[in-house]
Amino acid sequence: TSNQHSMLSRKLSILACAGLLSGAAHAQLPRIILQSGSTPQVFTTVGEALTAAQSNDKLYFSGGTFVEAAGFIIDKPLHFIGAGIHPDSANVTGMTTLSTDLSTNITITTAASGSTFTGIIFDPSGDVQYGTSAADDDPKDLIFQRCAFEDPFYMGFAEGASGSASFDECIFRDQVQGRASNAVITNSILYGAILNIFRPSGLILRNSIVLDANLQNSGNAIVQNCVFTQSSAPFYQVFGVQISNCLITSPVLFSNSGTTNQESNNIFGQAAGSIFVNETDGNYSFDDDLHLAPSSLGVGAGNDGRDIGIYGSGSPYKEGALPYKPHYRAADIGGATNGSGELPVNIRMAAQPQ
Repeated sequence: TSNQHSMLSRKLSILACAGLLSGAAHAQLPRIILQSGSTPQVFTTVGEALTAAQSNDKLYFSGGTFVEAAGFIIDKPLHFIGAGIHPDSANVTGMTTLSTDLSTNITITTAASGSTFTGIIFDPSGDVQYGTSAADDDPKDLIFQRCAFEDPFYMGFAEGASGSASFDECIFRDQVQGRASNAVITNSILYGAILNIFRPSGLILRNSIVLDANLQNSGNAIVQNCVFTQSSAPFYQVFGVQISNCLITSPVLFSNSGTTNQESNNIFGQAAGSIFVNETDGNYSFDDDLHLAPSSLGVGAGNDGRDIGIYGSGSPYKEGALPYKPHYRAADIGGATNGSGELPVNIRMAAQPQ
């Protein structure tokens, strides 16, 4: 409702302004506001916030890097809301990064089913994984929106897990192992991110861009309206895969695979350097422009009549990957109070879609 959107904007405004002011003070740590019922609490570490949180609480993260040296475990349904993952659109508040030391992990257990995450960079020194053992590695109905994953993501402690998650407008920079969990990935960018062990089934991949990587050792996946720039076959040791309306650099789809795969309306042999407005080296960076080049055969070639790739579908990739309103464009904060004891603050904001 409009009241809910208004309340959310006010909470985020308070958090962002706190981050801006703390930045001006040059000594404050990043902050987490835990909204538990009607009483907000402020923390500086993820561990403290998780200990205090109750099921279905919201955690609002300022920009900055939150490092839990020993890793941390999410073992209750919670809602994580960060400041964003894009250095341009979060240049005022800063990006939100969750990190660890000593090769430790960010772990999500079965008891965290129903959790949501938006506007967060996951960058542990180990990996992101479901479960501490095969007994608790089945979280269901997780939602990740406009998040980035810098390290491996293991969707299950062991093969045979049965978790489920959806990923929308996310960025993956390392391998993703399904381990029999279900994943729906839409309007996302996968760079060097091998999709692996989604079997006997479990992966739906739509309107995404896979740069120099492939899907392997998986079965019965559904792949639609995607771009694959790997020069060799983008599907290796797969079976029962349905792939349609994709734009593909390779002249072939499958390598060392079974005969049960199905393909239709795909466009092969497209030079990688000719597909996008600006992306020529297969190494995704934020200054790349992944809109299809005007001359690309993928324009209007999706199964819905829209473009292939992240800017197709009825809900295309959002520029800047901002999680929620508001969008802070600039902040000018005085270095001292004026004669009336007031601190001059001038914040410029821009309108944006949800």
